[in-house]
Amino acid sequence: MVPEMGDHNITFIDDVDALRDDLTLKVRVINLWKHMSSYNKDNVWAIELILLDEKGSKIQATVYKKCLYRFINLLKDGSAFYITNPSVASQKPGIFKLTPQDQKLTFVQDTVVTECAEFSGTKFGFSFVEYESILSFLHPEDTSVDVIGLVVVVSEMMIDNPDKSKHRLTIHIQDASAVQLRVILWGDYAYKMQKYIDNNPPNQHVVVILQFAQITVRRDRPSVNTYFTSSKLFINSDIDEITLFKKSLDVDDRPDSTSNTISVIESKQLSEFDDFLVRTKLKTIAEIFEPLERTYFIIVGTIKGILQNERWFYPACTNCSYCAHVNDAKDDTNVHQSNAKSITYICHNRNCTKTTTSVVLRFMIPIRVQDNTGTITLTMFEKKGKISFEEVETILNFIRGGLKLAFKISVTDFNVLKKNNQYGITRVSTNVDIIEQLENKFTDSQTGTTQSLDIGLGEFESQDNRNLKDAISGTDENITPSTVDKNSATSPMKVNNTTPVLKRNLEEVFNKESNEKLSSSKTPKVSPDGPGKQLLNVKMEKSG
Repeated sequence: MVPEMGDHNITFIDDVDALRDDLTLKVRVINLWKHMSSYNKDNVWAIELILLDEKGSKIQATVYKKCLYRFINLLKDGSAFYITNPSVASQKPGIFKLTPQDQKLTFVQDTVVTECAEFSGTKFGFSFVEYESILSFLHPEDTSVDVIGLVVVVSEMMIDNPDKSKHRLTIHIQDASAVQLRVILWGDYAYKMQKYIDNNPPNQHVVVILQFAQITVRRDRPSVNTYFTSSKLFINSDIDEITLFKKSLDVDDRPDSTSNTISVIESKQLSEFDDFLVRTKLKTIAEIFEPLERTYFIIVGTIKGILQNERWFYPACTNCSYCAHVNDAKDDTNVHQSNAKSITYICHNRNCTKTTTSVVLRFMIPIRVQDNTGTITLTMFEKKGKISFEEVETILNFIRGGLKLAFKISVTDFNVLKKNNQYGITRVSTNVDIIEQLENKFTDSQTGTTQSLDIGLGEFESQDNRNLKDAISGTDENITPSTVDKNSATSPMKVNNTTPVLKRNLEEVFNKESNEKLSSSKTPKVSPDGPGKQLLNVKMEKSG
């Protein structure tokens, strides 16, 4: 057993001075990773460490190849040590810093490392950052951040590169105040998250901690990313910080709890890259204003608001999920009284095997989308079963006004027959790379003509068989950035005055019978700007 050193000889990290060569630090290793040789991937070139002292200060340290043989088998992540006679080096100017220190330590021939049996500092040294400081561009981008949050969205894995380290998974995490933050996991971190999601119940709350992460900003939208192999990812780990965070959510965390909502949104569709950039035609709103044939298109536009004076639900045939009508020609506004035995419904879908049918309510939420050629109404359909108010509210938070998104829309036989240009949404992308490439196609064209490759209808999955999650959430950068445009707001976006309208429109739909299918419903009015229309503007809150 190595004897303990007297703490009166200890130098704290904040007191490290390059003028001294007799330093002794009492620290815990809270992160350790290896740098492999660029010439031989099996050869370790250096070891990097993050060290934490008992006051909670952190500093980065390096063991170069020349001294590896002395320390490589001794230093372990999570263990505490006395480190005597390290050399003090300066951080390279302009480098991304994993700790706030402008200096770092290097292990040299005179450095001595001995085990420390008692360390009174914290185990992990988390320094959590408020989401608002990230979303409001207050935290320096050249210094790492630690974040903790409840996972509310998981997008599909993006594997559009043969290099596995460049595969990425985007999640959205939420703090105890319901503010959301976009997090992008790369390489092994992405697969660690995906493996956890695949191997655990979908109705449990998943809390993650991402430590030593990097803030990146694309198109004025900040997100938090893993930083090469330097970050650490904790997923529902049995540690105090995650336990306390779950308690702060004030939720029942039992896996079978009915209070738990499905927090993971997965996509089983064609890859997002192929769907939006290769397989489907790109159009402007002006080009699709008149429906000519059954097909699918991609458009890029900004959500301006939600139509609030149209019902956000319709009576769906329980056999085919097409819009059904009251048999006795009574106004179907009484559809919420579906328990009335005197009411019967007729399904007018020519492909349905039933004429007289029962109904169940399904969502159809109309949003107004604009590009530089026009404005059009798109409808977000529920595709499968009954969903909770919380889930719908979360989805609507994702599509708040002011966001430029890419939409895959469906032109159905009904649209063509009735000359109705209120199209259904089958998929949404907020991937900034995809949106940028789509916009570049318009720039390169100069004529606004279709830029992507054609595809036969037989190669598309039936719209009727896609569920709400596939229709709304199949994206890489996440269906909804929970961030604001730097030029338009300084605080995270929240639903402001829309909640009463949201509840009024949606609460009529719950506690109804559910079924497994859904197709396009009857959608009124050829002109989306017909009389009496009102937009529900989803406003962004600004910090006062």
